[in-house]
Amino acid sequence: MIFATRLFMCRSTEHLFKFKYSTMASSASNVDERMLKASRRIVPVLSTSKYKGQDGRIGIFGGSAEYTGAPFFAALSALRVGADLAHVFCTKDAGVPIKSFSPEPIVHPVLDQHDAVKQIKPWLDRLHVIVIGPGLGREEKVFKVIADVIVICRDLKKPLIIDADGLFLITQKPELVKEYPGLILTPNAMEFSRLAKAFLEKSIQPAPVAKISDVKHLADVIGKNVVVLHKGAKDVIVDGHKGTETLSCGTSGSPRRCGGQGDLLSGALAVFYWWALSAGPSECALSPAMTASYAASRLTRECNAAAFKIKQRSMLTTDMIEFIQPVFAKLFETHVYK
Repeated sequence: MIFATRLFMCRSTEHLFKFKYSTMASSASNVDERMLKASRRIVPVLSTSKYKGQDGRIGIFGGSAEYTGAPFFAALSALRVGADLAHVFCTKDAGVPIKSFSPEPIVHPVLDQHDAVKQIKPWLDRLHVIVIGPGLGREEKVFKVIADVIVICRDLKKPLIIDADGLFLITQKPELVKEYPGLILTPNAMEFSRLAKAFLEKSIQPAPVAKISDVKHLADVIGKNVVVLHKGAKDVIVDGHKGTETLSCGTSGSPRRCGGQGDLLSGALAVFYWWALSAGPSECALSPAMTASYAASRLTRECNAAAFKIKQRSMLTTDMIEFIQPVFAKLFETHVYK
């Protein structure tokens, strides 16, 4: 009798676990479908009546003597997703290497010049979204220029994405981004740990998947117009508006962790962000920043999976770039060209 009771309890527990797991999986699937539909709605129609620049003029601030690939990946990702123009603002030593990779990005090797801010300021009005961080390095002189650029961007209410060494800068100067009007941060586990220390005065050990409560706390503290996209085994996306909006993108990528994948995400995110803002909140499932973050996360993860399927252990970030078009077409393309 006791054995039968225990067996019944075991089977009941197993049934309950399966039911909960099935419900959670179903719920996640519904959210994914909802976000995909919203992502498709923000993608602009390709039309011969448009002018150059209308579908995105993206500014990438990064590139140093040591790191020239990162800003190139971000810029090329933006262009492959569908931006019309991508500008890279880098140091003098990084300019020639980045130009030699491709003629597509417009390169401004000014970040370490004595009048850098004066040269940069006229361009900011023309750019739709600014990405700060890919390959930026940590030179104090360049950080001072970037800090000034962020202040100008705040005055212009310019949509801003901060990644990589840009995140390191704001851990040194948190006031630069507090209550910024339209900001997306894209930390990995280690970068998130530094941000938590700087903004929350809290030690959080890097983990493959972030605790939603920790990401919420960070977003809430930085500001109501801030979105944090924590990259990991599952990407966690949180809106700082009372910390109520949360998403996750756990679409399978691959076990290959080659450098540069985050740069592809930041470039793609900039374009989706501009498209979401242009489409308006009514076309977005959540806020424009949340919708853009999901779209960029989903695209990057599926490009990773597609490239790994072919290249496996030899996969490089350059292989992922080649899959942007087919993966984008599968996920988001619904419009007939005009």
